[in-house]
Amino acid sequence: MTTLAIVPITVSAPVAAAAPVPGTDVLYTLDADFDQGVLQDVNHDAPNNNQLQLDKSSVFFPFVNIANSGRGTMVRIDVDSGAILGEWWSAPDGRFRNPSRTTVDRLGNTWLSNRDEFQDYNGDGDPDGSVTRIGVVVGGTRVNGDATPNPAGDFLLGPFGYNTCVDRNNDGLIATSRGLGDIRPWTNAGGVDNDGGVDTATDECLINYTRVPGTNTRTVAVDANNDIWTGGADSDHQRVSGMTGQLVGPEVNFGCGGYGGLIDQAGTLWSARYGNNLLRYEPGPNTGACLDTTHGDYGLGLDPNTNHVWHTLLGGDQVVELDPAGNVLNSYPHGNTFAQGVAVDSAGNVWVAHSILGPQTTVGHIRTDGTFVGTVPLPGGAGPTGVAVDSNGKIWVANLNTNNAMRIDPDAGPIGGGGFPVGAVDLTVDLGAGAAPYNYSDMTGSVLGEITAPVGTWSVVQDGGVTGQTWGRITWNTEPQGSVPPGTSITVEARAADTEAGLAGEAFVPVGNGAVFSLTGRYIEARATLRAAPNGTSPVLADLRIKTAERTGVFSCQATALNLAGIIVARANPPDVPCADDFREVVNISLGSGILGVQANALTARTDQTPDSLTGLPPTTLDNATSTARVESTRVTATLVNIQLGLIQSTATARCVAGPNGLQPQFTGSSSIASLRINGVSITVGSAPLTIPLLIGSLRLNSTTTTATSVTQQAVVLDTLLTDLVIGEAKANVEGKPGNPTGNPCKLG
Repeated sequence: MTTLAIVPITVSAPVAAAAPVPGTDVLYTLDADFDQGVLQDVNHDAPNNNQLQLDKSSVFFPFVNIANSGRGTMVRIDVDSGAILGEWWSAPDGRFRNPSRTTVDRLGNTWLSNRDEFQDYNGDGDPDGSVTRIGVVVGGTRVNGDATPNPAGDFLLGPFGYNTCVDRNNDGLIATSRGLGDIRPWTNAGGVDNDGGVDTATDECLINYTRVPGTNTRTVAVDANNDIWTGGADSDHQRVSGMTGQLVGPEVNFGCGGYGGLIDQAGTLWSARYGNNLLRYEPGPNTGACLDTTHGDYGLGLDPNTNHVWHTLLGGDQVVELDPAGNVLNSYPHGNTFAQGVAVDSAGNVWVAHSILGPQTTVGHIRTDGTFVGTVPLPGGAGPTGVAVDSNGKIWVANLNTNNAMRIDPDAGPIGGGGFPVGAVDLTVDLGAGAAPYNYSDMTGSVLGEITAPVGTWSVVQDGGVTGQTWGRITWNTEPQGSVPPGTSITVEARAADTEAGLAGEAFVPVGNGAVFSLTGRYIEARATLRAAPNGTSPVLADLRIKTAERTGVFSCQATALNLAGIIVARANPPDVPCADDFREVVNISLGSGILGVQANALTARTDQTPDSLTGLPPTTLDNATSTARVESTRVTATLVNIQLGLIQSTATARCVAGPNGLQPQFTGSSSIASLRINGVSITVGSAPLTIPLLIGSLRLNSTTTTATSVTQQAVVLDTLLTDLVIGEAKANVEGKPGNPTGNPCKLG
C-alpha cells in the first residue's frame, strides 16, 4: 500500500506523435489515412470503417470527485496517480454547505448537493435546497495573470485538450484551483448568488449554483439527456437542465425518496430512504411508487451488465438485488451488520462500505450471484461511507472519520470465497484535516455505464517540404457519411512551424470548413475535435483534406524600349504572363518605316517581380511586379519634322496594398522625358502628360492608362496616318488563374 503526499498536477493534453505526412494536398478518408495521425478517444472500428466517431467507454474521465462534507468543498483526484487536482466550495459564502453526494455527468462535470441548505430564497414560503456544478479542464499551462508561465500560477492558459470551465471575464485564461487547500473565494457580496448563480465565484470552473425544491438536498443523478435529477428531505424531486443549470418541468413528490439516488439504463429514477422509503419514478409516463424497506433503505448501486439495482440496508447485514421493475430478486449478506454505499463493477463484483456505524472498518466484497468473497481491511482508514468504480476498474472508498480516500485493487489481496481475490488497498490519499468525506453516490461516473466519450480528437502533422510553406485551406465531411447531428459538433484547428518540434510552441487557431486562412511553416498540425450531444450521439468525421494556400492569380509584366510599326527593340519578358525577372539591352539602332526614320542609343528594358516566385509564400505588402523602359537619346525624322528627345524613362508597377478586405492590387505608372526639341525649338516636358499636334499626326507624352487589372505607361507615342512609334512602354498587370478568372496574386484561395 502506498500513501501519497498531495501534489497538484495538470493532466496533459494529447500530443501528436505520429510521423509527419508528406504533401501539400493530402486527403484523409480511409482507415490507413486516419492512422497516420493520432486518435484520442475516437475510432474507425467496424462496421463504421473509413470514418471517425467517438469512442464508447465505461468512464471517460480518470477522476474521482469527493465531497468533503466537513469543509464544505469538493476535491478532484487523479485515479492513476492519486494527485489532488483542485478543491472548490460547494456553495457561496453565507449559504449552507455540507455536501455529501457527487455525480459525474456525460460531459465530465461534477454535480454535488448541499445537505444543510433548506431556506426559502424566493419568498414563496417554500424552503429550498441547492446543487452546484463544477467543470473540468484537461491540459493547458499554469500561468500568472499576465500569461507568463508559472507552475504555481493562479490561471490556466490554453490550448486545452478539453474544457467545460467558463472564461467569465474573457481574459483568455481559466482561473481555477491548483490543488488541495487552494479554494478560491466565492464571496456572494450583497447576497447576489443567494438565489442561484456564480457571479461572485472567482474560480471559473464553478459553472452553476442552482436552488432546487428538495430541502437538505442529497439525491443527485444524471439521466440520458445529461439532465440532473435532485431530491431532498421533503421528498421534492426536480429535474435540472444539463445545458443551462436551470430548473426544468414541475416538481415531483410521491412522499418518498430524496436521500441517495441513481438513474438506471432505462431512465428510471431511484431515490432512497426519506418518507415512505425508496422512490421508483419513471419520468416518461410520470408514474412513481414508494417501495418498502424490504427493498433496502440506504446506498444504491447499479449493475452495468444487468441493469439490476443493488440497495443496502443500514443495519442487518444485507444488500438487496432488485430488477428494473422494482421487484426483489435476492438479498445477500455482505460481511458486516452495517452498510452504507454500494457499487457494482462490470466484472460481477459488489462492493459495500462498512460503515460509519459499528466497530468494523472494511469494504465488503460479494459477487453478483451472492457469493461472499470477503472483506477488504482499510489500514489507516475509518468510517467508510461511499464506494465507486473508477475508469481502471479499481474501487475508491471515502473514509469519513480519517479524512482520507483509499483505492482498492480488486485483483489483489488473499483469495476468498468462490476463488476470487478479496481485494486490497493500494493507495491512500490524505484529504486534510476536517475533510469528513461522505459520497455514497456515483463519484466517478461509472453508473452512467457504457457512454459515448463526450469529446475526442484526431490530429495529424503534414510536411509541406519547404521552409515558409503557406497553408491555407482545410475541408472536411465532403463525403455523405459525414454528419454533425443536433447537439454535436466538429471543430478544426491548425498551427504551423518550420520545424516539427516548433509546433508545440505555437497556439492552435480555429479554421472554417473550406475557408481560406494563412499559416506559414514547413509543418502544419491540424486537430479535429469531435463533441457528443448530451444524449451521447456522436458526430462522424468522414474525410479531411489539408492543402497549401495558393494565390488566386499572378502578376504579369512587360517592358519595351522602342516599337516602330511592330518592329520591337529591347523588350523584357516577351511572354508577359507570368511576370519574370528579365533584362534586354541594345546599344543603338537606326530604323525606318513609312515616313519615319528613327535613331536611338542605349535602349534598355527590365522587368522585376518581388518575390521572384510566389509559390508557397503568403501575399505581403512587399509583393510587386515592376516594368522599366529606358532610352538614352532618340532622333525621329519625317517630312518637315525633326524631333530630338533626351533621356526617356518609363515605369509601371502592380503591387499588393492593404485594403478594407485585406490585400488588394494597386497600379501606378510614371514616365519622364529629360528634353524635347521639335525642329530646333525646345519644349519643356518633364513627367507631366502632354499632347502636341504635328503636321504628320500627334505626339503624346507621359500617358498612363489604368484599368481594374492593369497599368500601361507610355513615355512617347507618335501617331501618324501610316506609322506609329512608341518609345518607353512599361506594363504591369494581375491575371486570374484557370477556374478563377477574377483572381489576383494578392489573394489566397
